[in-house]
Amino acid sequence: MKKIAGLIILVVIATSCNLFQKPSMSQEQIDAMVAENQALKAQLAQCSELEDQLAMARMQVDEAMLKLANCEEGAKGRYHIIVGAFKTSSYADDYSALMKNRGYDGNILAGPYQFNLVTSGSYESLRSALNQLGEVRTNVIEEAWIYIE
Repeated sequence: MKKIAGLIILVVIATSCNLFQKPSMSQEQIDAMVAENQALKAQLAQCSELEDQLAMARMQVDEAMLKLANCEEGAKGRYHIIVGAFKTSSYADDYSALMKNRGYDGNILAGPYQFNLVTSGSYESLRSALNQLGEVRTNVIEEAWIYIE
């Protein structure tokens, strides 16, 4: 009798153990997740490459602008760092107020094609505008650019 009771207890324990149960996911589901993970890793690598290319292109543009500044030392003009361009003047006014609150000029210029251009600052030389452009791109908007009047 003791043997039968011990055998029954052993069977109950063994059948309730998690080690003997099947996994909750099928092999197809596992394979699908692995494939999706690999696809996401490939997309991440591609995005990283595109970010590197964008950073390189920006460096090349900035370098070209510095070379242009060296060529135009004698030329006088007004150089503005543009942080926003709006067709609707009320949007330009709102963004100008925001820029002023953040400590920038926030002036509005009449740009080409009836755009209202919001500045973060205006400079007498291209070199000084270029020196500020990196700071504006870092702290305000990545797509900031220089407008020459």
